[in-house]
Amino acid sequence: MKALSTLIRLHNHQLDDKRRALAEAERRLANAKAQRTALDEELVAEKRHAAEGGEGVYTYGAYLQAAKRRREAIDAGIVVLEKAAGEARDAVAEAFAELKKYEITKANRERREQEEANRIEQNLLDEMGLAMHRRNSGEGN
Repeated sequence: MKALSTLIRLHNHQLDDKRRALAEAERRLANAKAQRTALDEELVAEKRHAAEGGEGVYTYGAYLQAAKRRREAIDAGIVVLEKAAGEARDAVAEAFAELKKYEITKANRERREQEEANRIEQNLLDEMGLAMHRRNSGEGN
């Protein structure tokens, strides 16, 4: 039983590590999506500024090309981060399933041991009851 408890603790730690990795992957994904949103907002502001006229009109084309490259890089990063987050979710699910197997096995063993202890105790009580019955029956003769 001690070995199972050790395995459960080990898998618990592994699950915690995988959950931390998942949280980190999701945080990085959220940051990348926030960058994408910020870039979109920046594009709207720059477009508005260029439409108003002034010196922004001359540099808007170059800005737009640079922003397009940034968006493509961010989108590529988001794809990679989504894949990593998905793999991390799968790893957490797998680690959780493995941990549950050990916990269920331990619970089943404990239940069987308790049933065996109850059976032994009941046999002892039955023997004591029979002995008392024999003694009482023998005294009445």
